[in-house]
Amino acid sequence: MGTHLLTTQHLFIGNAANLLEGWRQAFPSARCISLEHARVSAPESEASLVWLRLSAEASVAEQIAAVRRCFVSNPLVVLSDIPSDMEALAVFALAARGYCNVHAGKEVLQNVASVVAQGGLWIGESIMQRLLAAPMPVALVTSTSNTWAAQLTERELEVAKAVARGGSNKEIAAQLGVTERTIKAHVGAIFEKLKLRDRLQLALFVKDS
Repeated sequence: MGTHLLTTQHLFIGNAANLLEGWRQAFPSARCISLEHARVSAPESEASLVWLRLSAEASVAEQIAAVRRCFVSNPLVVLSDIPSDMEALAVFALAARGYCNVHAGKEVLQNVASVVAQGGLWIGESIMQRLLAAPMPVALVTSTSNTWAAQLTERELEVAKAVARGGSNKEIAAQLGVTERTIKAHVGAIFEKLKLRDRLQLALFVKDS
């Protein structure tokens, strides 16, 4: 293990304040607190690298916001029980520095910590492969944000931005007060107008524009 990992104070946050065995093996001196504890009383000085295990009980944005109230500037790595590319985009849109599986092995966790501690981003193999394999359409690469946005209605633009934040059709429907079927229709219209294949491609384009 590198010297910088030995001196880094790792703090894991989740619904339960218990360290998984893999976390303990990777960082023997790591600590773990509950998300509730982090919300109310965890001082920023307690850790130099914060790891957040996502729960299904709240949105990604809500959980990261809860952690950021106490850990404003600490590098944050998000751990997911069921990683997905869309969730990864939502995580990075909220300024996390890394994203990986909750059950990643010792070496992977140490590699994540090493990259993040040196100021890098740990994106993960799956999303990196999709980024490399799915170039944006030429017509959109050369367009300005005003050009693509002008092709959408006001409501479609709202939906596109919500998709870029990682929202599901159900979540977006609840936010906008419409049916899930309506959101599905809006997403389909957006894909057609912008000549995009999937939500990941849409999210990447909105984020980069």
